[in-house]
Amino acid sequence: MTETERRHFARLSPDAFRHTFGTQSVATEVPLDVVQQLLGHASLKTTSMYVTAEQRMRWRELAKYHARLAAED
Repeated sequence: MTETERRHFARLSPDAFRHTFGTQSVATEVPLDVVQQLLGHASLKTTSMYVTAEQRMRWRELAKYHARLAAED
């Protein structure tokens, strides 16, 4: 690992890892109530923010796809 990579990882918080885990779990269709339990959320509403993050990520990827198609024309 390079020094730059070490510095980058040193700045990451446990919350960043939790958020990544939650978002990736939702992206791979782990049931939301299971993600809720794994993350220890009392409310499903808290866990649902990962669904919103996943939806935004999908829209960004779709926009990139359409931009590539438009560039080919």
